[in-house]
Amino acid sequence: MEPKRYAVVGTGGRGTGMFALPLATDFPRTARLAAVCDVNPVRAAYCVSRLPHPVPFYTSFRRMMREVDPDGLAIASRDCTHAAYVVAGLKAGKRVYCEKPLCTTAAQCRAILSAARRSKGVCFVTHNMRYGAAPERIRAILRAGTIGRVSFMQFDETLDRCHGADYFRRWHRQLANSGGLLIHKASHHFDLLNWWAGAKPAEVRAQGRLAFYGRNGPFRHRRCRGCPHARRCAFHADLFTIETYREMYLRAEGEDGYLRDGCVFDRGIDICDQMSALIRYENGIEAAYTLTAFSPYESMRCAFEGDRGRLEYVVRYNTGWTRSGQRLPGVEEHAGESLRLFLPGKGIRDVTIPARKGGHGGADPRLRAEFFGRDWSAGRSENMASLEEAVQAVLIGAAANRSIAAGKPVNVQRLLCS
Repeated sequence: MEPKRYAVVGTGGRGTGMFALPLATDFPRTARLAAVCDVNPVRAAYCVSRLPHPVPFYTSFRRMMREVDPDGLAIASRDCTHAAYVVAGLKAGKRVYCEKPLCTTAAQCRAILSAARRSKGVCFVTHNMRYGAAPERIRAILRAGTIGRVSFMQFDETLDRCHGADYFRRWHRQLANSGGLLIHKASHHFDLLNWWAGAKPAEVRAQGRLAFYGRNGPFRHRRCRGCPHARRCAFHADLFTIETYREMYLRAEGEDGYLRDGCVFDRGIDICDQMSALIRYENGIEAAYTLTAFSPYESMRCAFEGDRGRLEYVVRYNTGWTRSGQRLPGVEEHAGESLRLFLPGKGIRDVTIPARKGGHGGADPRLRAEFFGRDWSAGRSENMASLEEAVQAVLIGAAANRSIAAGKPVNVQRLLCS
């Protein structure tokens, strides 16, 4: 069969590195890159310049669809724009792969589901955490009944002051753009919780606030470049040390005004940097979730209580890659990954987590292999997040945002009716 022809929409770091470059090189039998599209012509041209062979680039999605007529779309644009491209792709009967999150609001979820019901096309979302070695092993253990009937799940993530801060420099820091970290970031985690629970979320109650960034800072400037506080600010980021990148970035900025180095203490930031949620599932499982975006180090902790035992997953990362002012001396001794079973009467058992290579702990290449390396007739694997599953991940975040604003619990599934 002829390779399927894909167009990549959104040529930022994720669109270029995760989709455009691999489609141009890695799947000659099943997929090839036919075009790229970005509202910023400088960014689109830069993406094409990195490819091994030229492809056309467009700033108009409609024109690209008309002239290229691709078989499939890979969408990696700004979160708040996903819904429009997904709906347009479904209306055109295309196969659509959307970067997480699927969208940013419950209203967008409803519009996408409505388009899908009338379409011959299909949509999947690239929730790559499903392809991580630990999440896969956790799911297998839970499905095997090793800890019995699960009644409670816990998921805690801390982002360090480089990774976490970056969300407060860029477009993510506006709720209208990203839905906040409870959608942009946590949709990954909510998808995993749903996947592990094997049920739909019924109710969410949440709390959150902007506790560290934004107006909490001691000083501020429009951006890091040219900031008078640079020498005393631990969050100053010099993003222009690489000459070729600097030239492209500043030219792209001239097209749309997008700042890659906005001040993390900008008073206009309106998303939370500290948040928690309690989730009740339709099958009775309850889950507690927390996310902090200004921790001294990065980590993830998951725990599962069953009537036959407990499963714990812990991963801590060192801070050696961060800027010197944000490093945490000594954390290297505690860095690492573990998965353990605690079984009454039997003892404690370590579970081996396979080592994998590639982006996001080996998850990205495995995801691409399934999405682009298999023929469409092979059907959907259990790891591929369907449109309906991706909607549920967004709905938890939307319900959490609504709960924070209203100060009361929110019925998740009712968001599809309002």
